[in-house]
Amino acid sequence: MTLNCPANTAEHPRLSVLGPLSATVHGRPVRLGGRRPRALLAALILAEEALVPEEQLIDAVWGDNPPEKPRQAVHTYVSDLRRVLEPGRRAGERPAVLLRGPSGYALAIGAAAVDARRFAELVFAADSAGSPGRALELADRALGLWNGPAYADLMDAPFLAAEIGRLEELRSIASERRVSARLALGDHRVSLVESRALTTEHPLRESGWALRALALYRCGRPAEALQILGAARRLLRDQLGTDPGPELACLTQRVLAHDPALLLS
Repeated sequence: MTLNCPANTAEHPRLSVLGPLSATVHGRPVRLGGRRPRALLAALILAEEALVPEEQLIDAVWGDNPPEKPRQAVHTYVSDLRRVLEPGRRAGERPAVLLRGPSGYALAIGAAAVDARRFAELVFAADSAGSPGRALELADRALGLWNGPAYADLMDAPFLAAEIGRLEELRSIASERRVSARLALGDHRVSLVESRALTTEHPLRESGWALRALALYRCGRPAEALQILGAARRLLRDQLGTDPGPELACLTQRVLAHDPALLLS
């Protein structure tokens, strides 16, 4: 269920989750309180504009150890968050940001107000960009939104585990897309540095190893490219008990054959 925002909506706050959960109102940072109100707000952000039942909010905030009157505590946190997120709202005026529904609450701020949603849109746009220059621009903009691990101050919250994993996966894709775009633009040395960081941070992602080997090859270092591909093969066998997929296997054969197409953008 999605609630309609009142017509006299005030300027929406901006929420950041690509790092510690934070908010700005009218361009200024605001204090969200301790872990529990932050967890409640995170549950609302996760639902986008959908209504979140009170029982789900209680579980997000306290898990298996709710207080004696959890609904009353939820109402208190909501009231506190409203004061922070809607500082200009007069007494008795309908909320425009944190809305009450039949059995819960919803956050009505729109996709552009949450950095994680802007980030995802930029990653998808970079992945389908028509030119490497445009892909690089979009990937840079996407990665520039990050200020630490996603939901850095709530990383141990079970209800956020899947979302944190999704955002980190998109972050890896954006980083790989940036390296790929740099390679296509002929920036091979910077690509090599960035691809080395990719394989260090995510050693089980084959795409990172492929980019690193290709960067080495385009830097005129084919023997090292083969060494890296061999290292990736051994790592995957040791850690996952499997051989590399088609991408690494094909690239290995092309490097061995000195395929001239490997030097093309």
